Amino acid sequence: MKASNYNFVFFESDWGYWFNSLSFRYFRISRGVSEKLVSFMDQLDEMEQYAPAFYKKLHENGFIIEDEVDELSLIQDRCDKAILSKDYFLVVLPTLNCNFKCWYCIQDHIPSKMSQTVIDALKRHVDYMIHEEKIESLTVDWFGGEPLMYYEDVVRPLSVYMKAVCDEAGISFRNGATTNGYFLPKLLDDLYELNFYQFQITLDGDKEFHDGVKFQKNCHSAFETVLSKINDMLNIKKDVNMILRINYTHSNLSMKIVEEVNKFIAPENRKSITITPKKVWQEAIDKSFEFPLREILDSFWQHGYKVERWSPIVNYIPCYANRKYYNAICHDGHVVKCTACDDLHEPSSGGQLLENGRIAWNDDFDVKYQSKTFENPTCLGCKCLPICMGRCPRDFLAGSNYCKFQSSDFDLKNSIVDLIDFAYEKS
Repeated sequence: MKASNYNFVFFESDWGYWFNSLSFRYFRISRGVSEKLVSFMDQLDEMEQYAPAFYKKLHENGFIIEDEVDELSLIQDRCDKAILSKDYFLVVLPTLNCNFKCWYCIQDHIPSKMSQTVIDALKRHVDYMIHEEKIESLTVDWFGGEPLMYYEDVVRPLSVYMKAVCDEAGISFRNGATTNGYFLPKLLDDLYELNFYQFQITLDGDKEFHDGVKFQKNCHSAFETVLSKINDMLNIKKDVNMILRINYTHSNLSMKIVEEVNKFIAPENRKSITITPKKVWQEAIDKSFEFPLREILDSFWQHGYKVERWSPIVNYIPCYANRKYYNAICHDGHVVKCTACDDLHEPSSGGQLLENGRIAWNDDFDVKYQSKTFENPTCLGCKCLPICMGRCPRDFLAGSNYCKFQSSDFDLKNSIVDLIDFAYEKS
């Protein structure tokens, strides 16, 4: 037997925190006992003799493994399996236009709408993926621009078709949208019929900041309007997963946002909402902001919301764009892998959806995105590999070299300690 290469042990206050990044198992024990047991990690035979219960716990949770286990090969095999998984994730952009204009948005809000020709090609594409590629499930995320601007003309008819052909083929179909929330009432009657399971909606800080970024004619407050519509939707379907993403800078977020959100979300609906903080990418790193942000998340949780306190990789790929069975199809039929870049506005990049439903890729664009970005000496030797899996595939192809954990406001040790403390607090 030997110790895993992916063990972390941290000491904080009276506790020892144990975390394995490959098995994603963790626990805490008293500091004194933990310090004694750490000394046995190089003498596993003695640990088995003098602390058999703890030895068994470590073995069952991946902290101790058999001598013949090659953990790096396990990671590489799991990555291959994830990249080739036939659970198809399809992003569809009915438009690049939007009813709001946000200063940080990378997209040019071009007046645009998916044509009937592209809609028909998309239907044939789904047919092809089901009958030729033999996908095992289909999950659609409507994206933009603001996708629900064209709900009746694009989103609904395509959803009706895709659900019908998936039902006929005996595979699961799920629907979701990344939206600013303004047009949510358009689809209230279709939530069950069209398998809408998830929506991601963004707040740009507290009410004052959000309303300073987003505004719409005849809408006195985008903040109040969107939260009210979220609450209305959850009154109808409480099992929908509502991700409330908070795009924050170091100046637009304070504790008052919790009270402001609570005014519009009924207590019985809060358990359906996951609060997810995401730093605006233009904002510089500030490690000192970690603890105020954690306090805000603590308050949201205490008021009944789910919270994403830390978002490590758990599926062995750094980004969904790595997957073979993932595509983003734009309103004009051109196809990309990354929706967080200028590729959306460059029809010559990526590929093109053909009338027969197949995709013609340029210069092996899709295959390049399947590259294992962690295959470099730094990543291969890092204990964080299973929860990081290397760089963003697009940045990797562009030659960028950086570490994800170093570019975050969050400290790895604090994140792990917080994860474990929170798990014990909930139990």
